[in-house]
Amino acid sequence: YSQFNKKIGAIRFKVEQAFGTMKRRFNLARARYFGTAKVQAQMCWAALGMNLLKAHRKLKAMELAGVGAP
Repeated sequence: YSQFNKKIGAIRFKVEQAFGTMKRRFNLARARYFGTAKVQAQMCWAALGMNLLKAHRKLKAMELAGVGAP
């Protein structure tokens, strides 16, 4: 690997992991709708769902650790 690939590898891994999770959990292997605006709305809803899942996981971990909510 080149130095460039090593530097972007960690970042790319996180991004690809997020897209893979969205494809699995929100059935985004194919767009459900036709048209750019509708597909963009579908992706925005999926991103919102991902953020809610991440927030839920973080709050649950804080609760189990005995730390108060921020």
